[in-house]
Amino acid sequence: MAQSLEDVISGIVKARFADAEIEDITYESDFDSDGDPILRITVVFASELAAVDPHKLAGLVRHVRPSLNERREARFPIFRFVSKRDNDRMRHEAA
Repeated sequence: MAQSLEDVISGIVKARFADAEIEDITYESDFDSDGDPILRITVVFASELAAVDPHKLAGLVRHVRPSLNERREARFPIFRFVSKRDNDRMRHEAA
């Protein structure tokens, strides 16, 4: 049985950040400013972002792209990283 796109992305993110507690991973289809299709992926960490290795954050796209290409997924992944506290604050402000 083939893995869902969400499972593929989640598996890679969790493997790359095995030492961090991840609260949530979501994605949505969108288009960039040039009209090209993208995946907006939000990773919510239970801890503050300062505790997460910045090199791993910056290099995540190059780990996800090969798996997306294998699935013939052309949308480019755009990552957003937030702490649980900031994510909760943004949800509260939006309500």
